[in-house]
Amino acid sequence: MSKKGMENFLDPKYLEEILASFSKATGLHIEAVNRKGETLAILGNKNRSDFCQYIRSNSKGEKRCLTSYREATVEAAKWNEPYFFRCHAGIVIWAVPIIVDNVFLGSIICGQVLLWKPDEFFLKQLKKSNPNLDFETLKEKVTSVSMSSPEQSQAAADMLFVVVNHLVKRNLHTMEEEHAYHLQRLQIKTDLENRKKKNTTEFTDYATYLKNERRFLSYIRLGDKTRAESTLKNLLTDLLTKTAGDKATIKIRVLELASLSSRAAVEGGADAEQVMVKLQDFNNEVNSIERIEEFFFKVHKIIAEFLDGIFKLADKKHLSLVNNARNFIMENYHKPLTLKATADHLFISPSHLSRLFRLELDCTFNDYLTRVRVEKAVELMKKPEFSVEQVSKAIGFKNQSYFAEVFRKYIGVTPLVYKNSLF
Repeated sequence: MSKKGMENFLDPKYLEEILASFSKATGLHIEAVNRKGETLAILGNKNRSDFCQYIRSNSKGEKRCLTSYREATVEAAKWNEPYFFRCHAGIVIWAVPIIVDNVFLGSIICGQVLLWKPDEFFLKQLKKSNPNLDFETLKEKVTSVSMSSPEQSQAAADMLFVVVNHLVKRNLHTMEEEHAYHLQRLQIKTDLENRKKKNTTEFTDYATYLKNERRFLSYIRLGDKTRAESTLKNLLTDLLTKTAGDKATIKIRVLELASLSSRAAVEGGADAEQVMVKLQDFNNEVNSIERIEEFFFKVHKIIAEFLDGIFKLADKKHLSLVNNARNFIMENYHKPLTLKATADHLFISPSHLSRLFRLELDCTFNDYLTRVRVEKAVELMKKPEFSVEQVSKAIGFKNQSYFAEVFRKYIGVTPLVYKNSLF
């Protein structure tokens, strides 16, 4: 990867924040270098020692430092662990590799310390390896190099290795989210293009949007993930079209939608405490978002989590059975459906199906069937051509009085009062 590629991968702000704190805590100098050994950034407020700056003041010294960094970076990547070395000027440095998906990007260089006080042998070697520099100045500058024990240096290197791996994982997560945002943009673009072909680029007004929103919330209450996600995709495309991409309005609508969805999820059986915690985290995240596709990605994500909370099954066999039962109910709610008919369709006993509903959905078969019928009744009563009696029959109730009793229990008012309030 090129120098530019390295810079694109490492978030400069976060890199500076984390590694500058490390430098401050340890008192060590830190540099980010690419795989050629070229310095990308000096992190924190700990500059190179006066000694190192003097060594690099000479072009030959600069070149040898670059070579040392490159060789150390390669060795660190080879073993995927901190690599200790003595540079050509005799001081101790270590390199911590940056490797992403088996791709070697560079390293974090740390150290510039001495493990012992300069002795006669050290000074002799120093003079020999730097003939173009004034030796007396070298002897003076070397006193600016920090002392560190082998144990301290190893501990610092181990700690830095952990920090760098954290940075890598964080940036991988960011890259994965960027990919998800890209897919979100493509999905919206495709949806808009399909609408143009059908000559339905815009919906008429917010009344239509709110109608679709109510349908969406009913799917959440029923734990119907497939229909909820499909409706959500259309809702967000509608929102983008209606607002002409105005971020402020989209943000308000997205926050509102998440809030309504959280309540629908709780009504559907999700744990209220967990839902509220997730909603608060979502609200905090959305406040710092700037891009529209990120708004949409985040709301998709939290609603999927809400739905998982409604219908979280560990046993795959049970998951399949209950899913099939729910789908069968959704397709046949208008018929005189019974627990036995549904169990027969799934080739299991009625008692086993009843247990599954209580265990996994925390309700009886009849409770769930009634909930589906009431949700469908709410949809149908928005159509002026349907009378309350017709709605009652359409959703599978033979007795209108019983329908009114059940509807009032779930919605809070009688079907007639509810229908009259719509028009």
